[in-house]
Amino acid sequence: MTDIDRFLDAQTVEGEIGLVIDYKPGKAVAVDVLQGAMDMIHALDKLDATLLSSVDTSLEPVSVLNDVQHSSLKMMLARALRNVPDEQLRNLEWKKWVGGILVKGKYKLLSMIDADAPEIRQALIELEPEYEAPPAKLLGYKPPQVSDVIGALDGVTKARSRLRGQDVTVQTELGDVSIPEPTPDAPLMLDVESAQTITNSGMELFKVKSLDLLGEAQWTVMRNNRSVKVDMLHKAWLDAYHRREHAILPGDSLKCRFDEKVTYDASGNEVERRLSIVEVMDVVKPPVQNQLL
Repeated sequence: MTDIDRFLDAQTVEGEIGLVIDYKPGKAVAVDVLQGAMDMIHALDKLDATLLSSVDTSLEPVSVLNDVQHSSLKMMLARALRNVPDEQLRNLEWKKWVGGILVKGKYKLLSMIDADAPEIRQALIELEPEYEAPPAKLLGYKPPQVSDVIGALDGVTKARSRLRGQDVTVQTELGDVSIPEPTPDAPLMLDVESAQTITNSGMELFKVKSLDLLGEAQWTVMRNNRSVKVDMLHKAWLDAYHRREHAILPGDSLKCRFDEKVTYDASGNEVERRLSIVEVMDVVKPPVQNQLL
């Protein structure tokens, strides 16, 4: 397949962005700047893919290079999609709707790249009207899961870490977003490749089995009489716990909003089950413990 063929496979949508890297002329190592730029482009494409994952998991957002400007390294990147369903290839309203989701979603989420899980959940709730208003004759959709968005934003943070000492800005039609330089110990989530992934979200009571005493944001809870490790994404609540503002004992239950992701191999065998607590709503004490307190 030629480069022209590959480009023709992609359908352009609205939402050109500018990626600006303020490097130091004569001092910055060229390979570091260019590799960092490539990593940022891949991470932004991944964020776009996450934003569209609840619309169609086969859609593949790609960046198309429109222009490169110097002094600072500024790349103008058009937004395009591969694997567009045949029935939408000539649907300009559908492409405009998808482009709007990418523009508004990327601007909102990049602006709060360091936000806690409950704030990201609230941002996704605010994006719901965009997902629920596709062109006529199409059903509405829901935004992606909080845990998937955090994973995509972690990818942007990881790419940003290659450009230390340089200002990085993403320019959109809604405004410019400065991507902050991450702290060295910023947590990063890993992608898991699999034949199929099924996700669920909801609210549930999880009985605490063992506490996180090492600050690694991983707890063990009982669920359906099984011991399950969970990732604690609610950073503010976790920090408060480590400051001893919450008294948690084994046997207490956490009332939580959660995301769950189950991955399967090509044979349908479960490969991994990942449970993430998005927001801790309350701590529920057993009746006997309440009497003692």
